[in-house]
Amino acid sequence: MSEALVVVAKNSAEHKRWNYVVYLYAAGLLLLTPLVLEPFEIGKMNRALIMSVAILAVNLVVGFNGMLALGHSAFMGIGAFVTASMVQDENWDYWQVLPVVLIVGFLMGIIIGLPALRVKGLYLALTTIAQAAVFPTLVNIDELGIAARTGGPNGKGVSEEVIAPSYWEWLPGVDGARGGSAYRYWIIILMLGITLLLVTNYLRSRPGRAVLAIRDNEAGAAVYGVNLPVAKTMNFAISAALGSLAGLMWCLDKAFVAGQDFTFLLAIDLIIGLVLGGVGTIQGSLVGGLFVVWVNDLTKRISVPLGLYTLNGDGPLAKAIFGLILILFTFFAPGGIVSLGRLINDKLIRIIPLTPAGQPIEPLSKFDPGMESTRADTAMKMSIAGPILLAVGWLLMNVNNLIVGVLAFGLRMSIVVLAPVAMLVGVNELKKHADGNRPDAIKGPATMAQTLGALGFLFVIGYAVQRFVQTYPIWDIPLI
Repeated sequence: MSEALVVVAKNSAEHKRWNYVVYLYAAGLLLLTPLVLEPFEIGKMNRALIMSVAILAVNLVVGFNGMLALGHSAFMGIGAFVTASMVQDENWDYWQVLPVVLIVGFLMGIIIGLPALRVKGLYLALTTIAQAAVFPTLVNIDELGIAARTGGPNGKGVSEEVIAPSYWEWLPGVDGARGGSAYRYWIIILMLGITLLLVTNYLRSRPGRAVLAIRDNEAGAAVYGVNLPVAKTMNFAISAALGSLAGLMWCLDKAFVAGQDFTFLLAIDLIIGLVLGGVGTIQGSLVGGLFVVWVNDLTKRISVPLGLYTLNGDGPLAKAIFGLILILFTFFAPGGIVSLGRLINDKLIRIIPLTPAGQPIEPLSKFDPGMESTRADTAMKMSIAGPILLAVGWLLMNVNNLIVGVLAFGLRMSIVVLAPVAMLVGVNELKKHADGNRPDAIKGPATMAQTLGALGFLFVIGYAVQRFVQTYPIWDIPLI
C-alpha cells in the first residue's frame, strides 16, 4: 500500500490538475518577483539566477558526466571579460556579443578539456582548481594587451545602460523605480528559460545519453560504442560555453567586471550550490543558485547571542552560521534540496508510469487502501492547519527578529502547499466514495478538506492577484 495521499496515472486528469497548480504557482512567482522585491533585492535575485546557469554548467560535467571539475569560475570570468571588452571597447550590443561569448567559451572548453580530461578523479579536480586559481592573475597581465582589455586590477566598467525600450515597458516592474533591475530580471529569466530547455533536450539526445552512460559505467559505454574522448570533450566544451554565458549575464547585470569577482571562492560557491541543490538534476541547479545567494546573504544579517559572544554576520565567525547550515543539510538532506523535495512530493502524490499502450504499468487499485483509507482525515487536518499556521505567521511578523521573521515567512507560506493538496485529496476521496470504495464516514472530512482547501487556495490566488494589481495597474498598460 502506498503512503502517498494521491495515486494517479501519468497524464491522467488528476495528474494534470496537480501540474496546473504547480504551473500556476511558478507563473505567479515569476510575475510577482519584480513587483514585490525592492530594487536591491531584485539585483540579488538576478545574481541567484545567474549562479543557477553557472551551476548548471558545472552540473553537466560533475553531475551528468561524473567528472570532478572545479574550475568553472574561470569560464564565467572569460565570458564576463569578453562581454565587457566587446561592449565597452567595440560598441557592440549585448545580443551581438552573445554568440561570440558562446563560441569563445566552447573553444576554451576544448582547449582546456583536451589535456585536462586525460586525468581522472582528484587529479582532474587539482587541474581545474589550478585553472580557477590562476585566472584572476591572468587578467592583470600587461603583455599582449590583456590588462588593457580587462582593466587590470581596477576591473572594467561598461557604460552602456540596459534599459527597456518603450515597447517593453509593459513588463511587470519595468515601468517604475525598479525599472532597470526588473528589465534585467526579465532578460535573465528569458536566457535562463532557453538554457534550461536546451540543456534538457541535449540530455535527452544521443550525445546526452552517451554522457550519462559514461557517468554510470564508463567501460560499459565504451563497449556499446561511445567515443569516450570525444563525448567527454564535447560535453566539457558545452559546459564551458554555459559558464561563459553566465559570465555574460553577470556583466549585463552588474555592468562591471573584475578579476576579484571570479576567484576560487566563486568556484567553491558553485560546488556548494550544486551539492545542496542536487547533483545530477536540472532543478537542483536552479535551487542551488537561489540557496547560495539568498541564504548566504541571510546569514550575514543573523545575530545569535551566546553569552559572552554574539555570533553575527559581521563578526570573525560570520561563515560559521552558513557552515552550520551546510552541515545540517548534509545530515538531513544528503541528496540535496531537490531530493528532499521529491521525498516530500512522493508522500503527497505518486505517479504511476504508463506502458507503450497507454495503460498504467501497475493497476491503481493496488495502491488504494479501500474502506480503511485515512486520507480524508489527513486532508482535513491539512486544510485546518493551513489557516492556523498562516495566522501564527502573521502574528510573528510583529516580532523584530530576523530568525523569527524567517520562521513567520515559512508559516505564512505553508498554506500555499497545504491548501491545494487538501483540496485535491478531498476531491479524490469524494470520487472514491461515489464509486463505493470509501465508507460513508469519510464524506464529512473529505467535504471539509475540499471546501477549506479550495477557500485557502482561492485566498492564495486572490492575495497574489491583489498584490499584482496594486503594484502593476493593468489599466495603465498601453494597448498599442
